[in-house]
This record gives sequence, C-alpha cells and structure tokens, in this order.
Amino acid sequence: MVQIIPAILDKTPEDFTKHMEQLKNSASFQEGWVHIDFADNEFVHNGTIGIDTVAKQPNSLNKEAHLMVAHPLQWIDQLKEAGFKRVIFHFESKDDIGECIDKIKTLGMEIGVALNIDTPVENLKPFKDKIDLVLIMAIVPGFQGQPFLPEALDKIRGLKQLNWPVRISVDGAVRDDNAKQIVEAGVDQLTVGSYLLKGDIDENLENLWEAVK
Repeated sequence: MVQIIPAILDKTPEDFTKHMEQLKNSASFQEGWVHIDFADNEFVHNGTIGIDTVAKQPNSLNKEAHLMVAHPLQWIDQLKEAGFKRVIFHFESKDDIGECIDKIKTLGMEIGVALNIDTPVENLKPFKDKIDLVLIMAIVPGFQGQPFLPEALDKIRGLKQLNWPVRISVDGAVRDDNAKQIVEAGVDQLTVGSYLLKGDIDENLENLWEAVK
C-alpha cells in the first residue's frame, strides 16, 4: 500500500510549531513519518527554518530531511544529531553524489536522492544499489502551491520499469484530484504539503485515501 507523508516547508519557527502541533493532534500521523524541507536560498530561491528549529520540537514522528541546498555535505552531521532517520539530497546539488551517499550511510541514516523534472532518471544508474529512495519532483523545488507537472508521471513510470531496488516517492502539488494517477504510475510514497496542512488534516487525509482506492 502507498504511504502518505506530510511535508512541511516553513520560513519561521512559529509556522513550524503550528504545523507540528497539527500533526501531533492528528491520530493518523502520530507514529508515522514527516518530511521536512530545508532550503538555503542558493540552490533554490527560498530560505527556510534551520535544523536547530526542528531539534527544539521533540515528537514521535520519524523525520526525513529534504535538502534543497547547494552543499548537502555541510548539513548531514547536524541532521543525524537532530534525530533524522532519512536524508534526501538533490542530484543537482554541487557536492559529489558518492560522497553524500557514503556520509549518510556511515551515519546510519537512509539515503534518498531527489531528481528535478529535467534530470533523467538514468543518471542515477551508478548509484541504484546504494540508495533507498528516489524522490521525483513534480514542481520546481523551493515553494509550495505550484501546479503539478504532468511530466513527472512519465518519470515515475520510467523509473518503475527499471526495477531498481529503491522506493519511489513524489513531491509537489499532490492532491486528491491527481493522487490516483500518481499511485497508478508506480510510487510507493506520496509526499503531501499544503493540501494536507491547510484545513482539517484528518479530513484531507481521508479525501486522499478515498481518491487512491
């Protein structure tokens, strides 16, 4: 069954606290995962909260970091200290892919690689046996509220057909009106931000489950 993971992209500690309280008060997510976006205003034109803000909010959720940053190597140690279980960095970042993979593995965290819409899936072939997850971006990374890029469906199908030993996730503009298409394309995880967190989170989650039946 597909997994639904809430995504948080916040610029202020106050917004982060509000969104974490939503998840804490939702029975649906208390023992699950949360996807936290970090942006450095270099790799993408946006800046977010830092790891220190997350570390001040203890909770029972498993945390995965999505590093929309130019130099992910500079973030990995601190993510481990803050209790993150999985680190997703961008193939398009400025650091060496192999070094990022090795560092994350050495620290005992799961390894994810994100691909922007224009980056061919085949670029990951040399690393397919070393990573746990591929995150297909269905928007231009950096901001929530963008429209879903339909080309992402072809990328998901193409990756699924390769039969690599990786989980497939998608991030960006996932909603009840496109979730079924995305699941049918072959994803294992739906990363959902603004659709879940705006309004009643449990009601929005139920709408997503209904959509993917």
